[in-house]
Amino acid sequence: MNEQTEKKKAFLPEKKKMEALGRLSCKVAHDFNNILGAIEGYATLALNAARADDPVREDLREIRGAVAKAAALGKQLMAFGGRQMMRKAPCEVNGLIEKALKREELAAGGTFKVEARLEPGLPGIIADAAQLEQVLANLLLNAKEAMPGGGTASVASAAVRLEGGAVNSPKPEEAGTLFVKLSVADSGSGLSPEDLEHLFEPLFTVVKKGAGAGLGLAAVYGVVKQHNGWVEVKSEPGRGSEFVLFLPAAN
Repeated sequence: MNEQTEKKKAFLPEKKKMEALGRLSCKVAHDFNNILGAIEGYATLALNAARADDPVREDLREIRGAVAKAAALGKQLMAFGGRQMMRKAPCEVNGLIEKALKREELAAGGTFKVEARLEPGLPGIIADAAQLEQVLANLLLNAKEAMPGGGTASVASAAVRLEGGAVNSPKPEEAGTLFVKLSVADSGSGLSPEDLEHLFEPLFTVVKKGAGAGLGLAAVYGVVKQHNGWVEVKSEPGRGSEFVLFLPAAN
């Protein structure tokens, strides 16, 4: 009993930290988007006022393109904070996995391959299909980056029943006991305990500098949380990593 109590207490500070980071991320993203809106507006006005042959038009288009990229980062910060707009509807996880695997950036070939083990007849879920497809893409890209020399990643789905302390949903009373479990695993170098502690924080990354903004896994955490689900990570240095998502099945 004492050991279980200690484990439960150890989990609470982590939860509070993520909630505090989520609130901060939403505040930063909100202010960031207001500034970007002003830049976009003035760039558009200047572009409309410029002559057709004015070379400044190309510079203004570059500014608008940079604003669009920055706005996409703002959306990922909002996703981490659990404030991303959702359009939820009944959907099927295996179909989302198959769509994600067809993305150009994840095209199998060369030294990187993906094995899919999808359980047929899974219960449906209520979800924003586009957001969850992006979550899957982020996890698969993360697996690809974890194996720069090539390797095989795996993606799997299954239905599981969980009760009591095994359910880590933000609102367990609404989650029920039937879940769709989705996992993405790689055979890369794995993660240290220190990396695991900060893994889902915005801007934290274990890949080389210049490879990304470090928001992919933060967005995964936020989007899954908005679906009343949770993410578990299994990893050891030198033994690869596995990200496991649990999503409540539709009633």
